[in-house]
Amino acid sequence: MKSFSLTALQLSICTLLAAAGLSAGAAPKPPEPPPLSPEIKVASPGAPEDPVVPSVVISPPKTVHPRRGQQVLPPVGPPVMITRIQSADVEDWARTPNDLKGLLESIGEELHVAFASDEKTFSTISSKPSDNPVLYRSGYKKFALTDQETTRLREYVQNGGTIIFNSLVGHPDSYESAKIAIGQIFPDRPLYRLRLDHPVFRSYHRIEKVAYRDRMKKDGLITDPFPFLEGVDVDNRTAIILSRWDFALGWEANAHESWGYENEDARKLGTNIVAYVTALREAGKSVGKSVSLSNAEVQSVAKFRVGQVRYNGAWRGRSSGMPMLLNQLSAETGTKVSFLIKDVSLKEAEIFELPFLYLSGTSEFALSEEERLNLRRYLSNGGILFVEAAEGRISFDKAFRQEMTKILPQKPLIAIPQGHDIFRLPRVIQTVRARPTLAQARGNRVQQNPELYGVEINGTLGVIYTPFDWSAGWEKADAPFAIGYEPQDATALGVNVLFYSLTH
Repeated sequence: MKSFSLTALQLSICTLLAAAGLSAGAAPKPPEPPPLSPEIKVASPGAPEDPVVPSVVISPPKTVHPRRGQQVLPPVGPPVMITRIQSADVEDWARTPNDLKGLLESIGEELHVAFASDEKTFSTISSKPSDNPVLYRSGYKKFALTDQETTRLREYVQNGGTIIFNSLVGHPDSYESAKIAIGQIFPDRPLYRLRLDHPVFRSYHRIEKVAYRDRMKKDGLITDPFPFLEGVDVDNRTAIILSRWDFALGWEANAHESWGYENEDARKLGTNIVAYVTALREAGKSVGKSVSLSNAEVQSVAKFRVGQVRYNGAWRGRSSGMPMLLNQLSAETGTKVSFLIKDVSLKEAEIFELPFLYLSGTSEFALSEEERLNLRRYLSNGGILFVEAAEGRISFDKAFRQEMTKILPQKPLIAIPQGHDIFRLPRVIQTVRARPTLAQARGNRVQQNPELYGVEINGTLGVIYTPFDWSAGWEKADAPFAIGYEPQDATALGVNVLFYSLTH
C-alpha cells in the first residue's frame, strides 16, 4: 500500500483556502468597505492631517433691505440630532457619506419631524449634549482614543449625551477597537447585549427579528435572527450603543456587500435609536441629582447601612435612587441612616457586616457558585436581600428567578399577601398607581394592587423582590420606558421595605 503525503494534501488545501480568502480554521475574511467617492480626496503623506472633504456649495443669500427699525433674523433650519465624528483618517470614516442623510430622511417620513446632522472632529465636540445630542462614529479600521478624547466623551455622556459606534461592513477591527474604547470611557460599567425587552426595540417600531444581508448568510455568521446591539447604561439610560453588524450601508440604501442588516431593518433600528434618545433627553435631570440629603455626613456608626451587590452584569442602577429613599425613611421614621452606599461583591466577607443588601439590574446575569454559597449563608444568618428588576426588564426577572432556584432550591419565591406587615408599616398601602408603560401592558389599568414576592427564612422575609421598577420613582426621574410604579407609590413601598428590615 502506497504511503500518502499529508504534507502535499495540506498544501493543496491551504492553496485553495488562500484563493478563497480563508485560512485553515480561520474566520471568514471581512467584506471590503465601499469605495471612497471621487470627490473625497485623501491627504498625501506629509500633508496636514485634516481630511479633504467635498465642499458644500451654498447659494449666496439674497440681499435683504429691511425697513427702518425692522430686525432681520437668519433662517432657522432643523435642529442637529446626530454628529458624525471625523478622524484624521478620511479613508476610514468617510466611506458612507450619505448614511445619516438617508436615516434622517426616513425618520422625517415616519415621525414627521425634521432633524439635521453635522460633522465634527474630536477637538470640536462639545461636552454639552444640547450642542450635539448624539455622537456617531462609523469606520472599519482599528482606532484608539487618546486620554483627552476619552475624558471628553466620558464627560459628555455623564452630562446626558449618547454615543453610537457602528462597525462599517461589520469589520471586526472596528468592533474590537470600539469595545476597548468603551471600556476606557467607563471601565466600571459593563458592555452588555441589549435583549428584546430593551425599549430601544419598541421605542417606535416593534422589532422582534431582523433580516441580515446575503454576505452574512454566505459566510455563516448568523447565529440568531435578533439584532446585535450592545450598550452601556448610565443611571439605567443606555448611553453608549455599539452595533456589531453594520447599519450604515442600510441607512444609505447601498447594496455593497456587508456583514450587516438589510436596508429596511437597518433604518428601523436607526429610527428606534433616535426615538429612544429623544424620549430620554431629560432622563439625566432627575430631582434626585439636586436634592440635599438630611443627616448626610459620611460617618456611619450606629446608622442603618445598605450594601449594593456588585456582580458580573449590569448591576449599576440609578445613583441617586437609594440615597433618596433612605432620606425619605429618615424623614418619616427618624431613623439614622448612612448615605454611603457600599458596593460589595457576594464573594466578600464584608456582606456579613451589612444588614441589608440591594441587588438591581437591567439584563440577564449569572452568579458563580461561590457567590451563591455566600449569599445562602448571609440569608441563613438573618441578612435581608432586596432585589429590583430595574426598568421592569423581563430578562433580569428570568435570570433572578433562575438564580433563586439554585440558591434556595427548597424555598420558592411566593407572592407576599396584601395583609402582610410590609404593606402596613409605616404606611398602609392597598393600591398603587402604575406608570404608563405598565398600565398599558395591563389593559390601561392605572390603579393596581402592589405586586411583591418574597422568601421566608426562619419566620422572616429574607428575600424581597419586585419585578417592576421602583428606583426611578425614588429618584423622581423622567423614565418614559420604565415598567413600574409612579414616584409616590414606589417611594412608599421602598420605605416600607426598609422599615421592615429594620424591625425584623
